[in-house]
Amino acid sequence: MFNQTVRGMYCLRCSSRKVVRGNFEAQRFYPLRGMLRSILGKPVFLQNAHSHACMDCGLAWNEVDATELRKNLRAYGLAPHSTGVMNAVNGQEAQKNQKLDISL
Repeated sequence: MFNQTVRGMYCLRCSSRKVVRGNFEAQRFYPLRGMLRSILGKPVFLQNAHSHACMDCGLAWNEVDATELRKNLRAYGLAPHSTGVMNAVNGQEAQKNQKLDISL
C-alpha cells in the first residue's frame, strides 16, 4: 500500500505522477495574521481527510472550503501586508476590474 502512488493524481508544482496519500496531523489551516488577530482568529478546517505529497519535489497539499475561508478572512482578517488579498475577499478587486473593463 505505501509503495503505490495515487492513480490519476499529479503534483501541482512539478507535474510528477509520484504522488502519495497521507494525513496532516492538525486538520486545520490558520491564515497568516497580525499578532492580535492570530490570537483571536479561528482556523479553517481541512476539507479532505487525506492529504497528498509529491515524492519528487516534496510539495504537500490539501484543500479547505473556499466559502469558509472567505468568511474566516472577513471575520478575522489577514496579516497587514495582504491588502490585495483582502480586497479580493471583500469583492473590491472585482469591482475595480469591472471599472477597468468599462473604461476600455
